[in-house]
Amino acid sequence: MDTLPYLAIVGAAVAGAMAGAAACYRLLNRMIVELRERLARSEQARNGAVERSAQAREQIAQLNRSITELRRTHSTQAKLNSSREQVEKTLAEGDRKTLVAVDRETIRAFADTQVMSKL
Repeated sequence: MDTLPYLAIVGAAVAGAMAGAAACYRLLNRMIVELRERLARSEQARNGAVERSAQAREQIAQLNRSITELRRTHSTQAKLNSSREQVEKTLAEGDRKTLVAVDRETIRAFADTQVMSKL
């Protein structure tokens, strides 16, 4: 038997396998490149989301601080307004006898101190 036909068949099989491998490599290489690009875009999007999240947290903290400050000033203002409203209500009721303006000099909480002699 002659080995030439066997060599031709084996050579054709090897050439076909190499052509198939090259085609698969090209196809898979294109897919790998696309997946790497997609990974890079998703990583960039993730980094942007992390930055936006940090900014949002900072804004939330600032808003919470300003809300707390507004609540403090509002509660203080509400207390002042309520006491003022009580005075205005008393004045409006006409009970002016209870609200008499007195000089501070005439009001003495304690009697003047008197020096006692030594016994």
